Amino acid sequence: MTEKIIHSCKSPCIHEELAGEFKLVSAREIGKDVILNLSLTNLTTEAKLVNVDIRAASVLYTKKEINELLKEHQKVCIEGCEGAEIPVVITYAIYENLLTADNSIEVTAACSSESYDGVLIVDTNVVLDNPKFEIKLKKKARLNKPTEVDVVFTNPLKKEVSNIVVTAEGSGLLRDPITVKADSVKPNETIRIPMTIQPYKAGNKYLLVDLSTSGFQNAKGFLDIEVPDGE
Repeated sequence: MTEKIIHSCKSPCIHEELAGEFKLVSAREIGKDVILNLSLTNLTTEAKLVNVDIRAASVLYTKKEINELLKEHQKVCIEGCEGAEIPVVITYAIYENLLTADNSIEVTAACSSESYDGVLIVDTNVVLDNPKFEIKLKKKARLNKPTEVDVVFTNPLKKEVSNIVVTAEGSGLLRDPITVKADSVKPNETIRIPMTIQPYKAGNKYLLVDLSTSGFQNAKGFLDIEVPDGE
């Protein structure tokens, strides 16, 4: 998104001379580096020297800033009617312990030039996806009978994760939420976390599962379970 800030421009306003946008070029996955290109376009025939201040921060869903992730300054000369791209890289090592539970990163570039009034603000929000996991029913569900379920998780991160907590709930499957804890899991290692449910209503039900670890929070998954009526 581009925002134009103008304060009674006496010289030509920069928003009339320059356009910009962020383009995400990496995957939106926790554990991967976040890579964007800031694309700036000179809308006139005259070359411009542009000052660019780039910031990135982890934010809540309300856009409240929590942790600064990146702050850098660059200068770029853009020829008339041409464009320039500035790469912006936020490595996993930078953000791994600084994300909020919303996995949201706000990136902002403030673009200005000595020959022009105003500041061109270009910003974007990147929400990273949590790792995936599987939920497997070990045998056919039966009404009022204990049923085993496995949560299967393969750690895609480049580091070991610990403090694994799995919470499950589901109307007709569990009268109250249940929580199971597990040990640490190394990179690319797979762990099976067993859980027991006891369906108390027949019909098509949904088991909702939340998985949190030291490396990420609140990964979500669900399993569609058909509970036959009677034995």
